[in-house]
Amino acid sequence: MEQRSFEGTWEEILRYAPELVGRRVRLTVLSNESSQSQNGTTLDQVLKDRVGRVQFQPSNLSTRTKEAFTDLLAEKYRLPGLGQ
Repeated sequence: MEQRSFEGTWEEILRYAPELVGRRVRLTVLSNESSQSQNGTTLDQVLKDRVGRVQFQPSNLSTRTKEAFTDLLAEKYRLPGLGQ
């Protein structure tokens, strides 16, 4: 049996008891607090100004390794003339 994760109230978890008979299980009891933020803050408010930019480029660097590293170094150190 592959590893599975169940989450819910005890009564909801008990529904899976027949298929778990004889299996090793791990039980973690969660706090009663809601998983939602208590102060109403949204995820985008929490992450504001903390998320950097993401660039998706071809992942196969075998043909352009030098160019890719030059671009990374030029951007990191802002050296004029590199990677341009």
